[in-house]
Amino acid sequence: MPGRKLIGLRFMLKLDQEALFSLIQIASKHRIIPVYFSSSPSVLGDAIPVLTFLDITESNTPFDEVISELKSTGMLGDIHIIEPAAEGLMIDNLSHPLTAGGDRAIILRAGGYRRLIKGIKEQFGTGGDAFLYYQGLEAGIGFGNLHRAVAEAVGIKDPVEVYRRISTASFQWAGFGKVDIIHLGDSGGKLAIYDSFECRDAKVTGQPYGSLVRGIIAGVFSAVFGKSFWVEETECLAKGDSRCVFEIRPK
Repeated sequence: MPGRKLIGLRFMLKLDQEALFSLIQIASKHRIIPVYFSSSPSVLGDAIPVLTFLDITESNTPFDEVISELKSTGMLGDIHIIEPAAEGLMIDNLSHPLTAGGDRAIILRAGGYRRLIKGIKEQFGTGGDAFLYYQGLEAGIGFGNLHRAVAEAVGIKDPVEVYRRISTASFQWAGFGKVDIIHLGDSGGKLAIYDSFECRDAKVTGQPYGSLVRGIIAGVFSAVFGKSFWVEETECLAKGDSRCVFEIRPK
């Protein structure tokens, strides 16, 4: 946010119905705008971790006084300040490692992963497509095992329901694309993927492009249903279609 004075906080927020209200009330009093707020509890307890970025441009109160007032509420603890990387630029350099559902996670932005995928395809041709498929397959097996563990924790046992309720939602949550189930059963299925991260900006060549996603789908199906599947991409953004369609069949 160029031209704005920013600062970050990471703290533990008490699990109390008044806690968040107290925080917002103090921010408003001192003309502080919370521009980012994230809470991601990993274990149940009496407090949850919070990360927030604050715009303090219009505030005339020294920030150490704000911190003291926040502490005085009894709702916040273990407070750490994140200084801006430059004026108007906040980068969270305290939250390490990143986790999702208790597992370590990484973030790959489009500027990186698009060049990664494109480079493999261009340098290795059809061999690159095969490499991406089998790497996707291995990753998909790992994802599918996580989906089964989550399903077991919440009492979902039917593999079809595991895939329908958890795997499709997780695919979208991870930023891979939006899944529309055309049909699904123990013997496979047919999925439409909208806005696939792999194919979105691919050049239209008339050929399917989604080798990595194809492998991910095959791997997730294999882990969830406990048998091997083969996946074929019949529609693709790179073929000029409006979506990518994958047909899943048992090997």
